[in-house]
Amino acid sequence: MNRDVLCRPFPRELIRQRPGRDGKTLSYVPATAIIERLNEGCDQWSFEVFEHSVHDDEAVVLGKLTADGVTKMAFGGSTITIDKQGRVVSLADDLKSAASDSLKKCATLLGVGLELYGGTPPTPVPTNGGNGSRTRSNGGNGAPVPGDRLTSRQLSAVWASCRRYGVSREALSNLLVKRFEKDKVELLTKKEASALIDHFNAAPQQP
Repeated sequence: MNRDVLCRPFPRELIRQRPGRDGKTLSYVPATAIIERLNEGCDQWSFEVFEHSVHDDEAVVLGKLTADGVTKMAFGGSTITIDKQGRVVSLADDLKSAASDSLKKCATLLGVGLELYGGTPPTPVPTNGGNGSRTRSNGGNGAPVPGDRLTSRQLSAVWASCRRYGVSREALSNLLVKRFEKDKVELLTKKEASALIDHFNAAPQQP
């Protein structure tokens, strides 16, 4: 694995922008650029959809990227496309978009395109006594290790609780920062997700 290649900033002509939530503009590169960078910086790599779920307005995918023996997992999402009659256009396409988003986020944990999120490349940490032949990193964003990451069932339960109690995404983000110092549900550990679900269950029922 060539970290210098993986962490190299993308040229300006590849960077695109799209509208995000709350009027924000988000920068991104297409999935093909991520794939080309992984091909260039890794001897071998593979990506698979580990879990997927469909909510009222969003498709969510938990993907697993394995590159030269290093495995990273991350959630990706895509808004479900609805036509003028309120019918789902293509759930398969929405899931594919969510899988592409998951691949991109997994790749950022290896340093690919991390500059687009305002981050810095991860610092390799020796895992074999310091001889540098194998490395690991948490990506510098507080993400749990794969085995401790919240499950898709817990993620579904959190979103269901938000809908039940009328909790907006902004309110949820503020709650996550206050309780866990994290701004995204996907960054929670299983224990933290359980605590959050218990918090919602203990709330007074809405009339």
